[in-house]
Amino acid sequence: MTPRFIKSLILLPLLILVAVFGCTTLSLVSNQEGELERIFHVRYVTSMKNCPVGESFRLWIPVPHNDLHQNIINMKVMGAVHGTLEKELKYYNTMYYFEGVCSQPQLDFTIEYDVERHEYSVDQKMYRQQESTAAPRTELNTYLQPSALCFVTPRVKFEAAKLASQYSSTIDKARAFYDHIITQMSYDKNHHGWGRGDITHACDVGKGNCTDFHTYFTALCLSAGIPSRFQIGMWGNYEVVDGEYKTGRYHCWAEFHVAGQGWVPVDISEADKDPTNVDQYFGSHTGNRVTLSTGRDIVLSPAQDGAPLNYFVEPYAEIGNMKFENVSKNCYWTDMMLD
Repeated sequence: MTPRFIKSLILLPLLILVAVFGCTTLSLVSNQEGELERIFHVRYVTSMKNCPVGESFRLWIPVPHNDLHQNIINMKVMGAVHGTLEKELKYYNTMYYFEGVCSQPQLDFTIEYDVERHEYSVDQKMYRQQESTAAPRTELNTYLQPSALCFVTPRVKFEAAKLASQYSSTIDKARAFYDHIITQMSYDKNHHGWGRGDITHACDVGKGNCTDFHTYFTALCLSAGIPSRFQIGMWGNYEVVDGEYKTGRYHCWAEFHVAGQGWVPVDISEADKDPTNVDQYFGSHTGNRVTLSTGRDIVLSPAQDGAPLNYFVEPYAEIGNMKFENVSKNCYWTDMMLD
């Protein structure tokens, strides 16, 4: 089914986070603009298996927060121990943090919430015509920094300069990057190295999933001095489904910033899979998603002992100051009727 793409307003950010414990209901209050597009209930189930009984553990589970395009309400948390709602201060990602002793070989944690997704589409003509010439705001500097796997290679520098030289507006430069990636890459997970968001792999192999596509895009933006950000989260069906179903693993996308206007969404891997809607995936995001986190090289809160996370969409655990590998998650999705 062809996704819906509808005009929406550019919004001012608001974030209010409230911590809960145990099975307490959480209401996150925020303001969104744009028509309400989808409502769904999410059940995110994390399991730690083969735990060494008696050993101390730490567990971080990503949870969404309110932004301009999603509202999170009615959150409930159930687990082997009480947890705390935490927020890291670089990208303001939120997570539930659990700390305790392994009382049995398997520990289960369930976090449930309702998500209201609002339409997200920008007026590209207005952004092009009303772009500011002022220097980028200092808070955007975070989105002009490389990460361990997303950085400017000589090839990226050459491509970005060549493509951007043809245009004056940020919108048009970003669209040139978008179109270039579609011609250079194909959505293909039948090879080694896909899914890490490694710029060298994306350029040299020209294949991958959403992570690889949007790493390429953010690297081109970085080279051109355009603030951009990688986002990742859960992904439901385009069509409303009757009853609960298990979703796929994850999906990711990107946004770039136009001075004086705001962020612009892109979803290049979906455009590659759906070429009839290439124009709609530039400047619009469909409502069948939940943003869980932003950025790369994530340092959690409280900080993990291990290395920064490449991205944060799966639960992460440590035992004995080392990453604990036997952690899994299943995500279940139930569409709710709009009023």
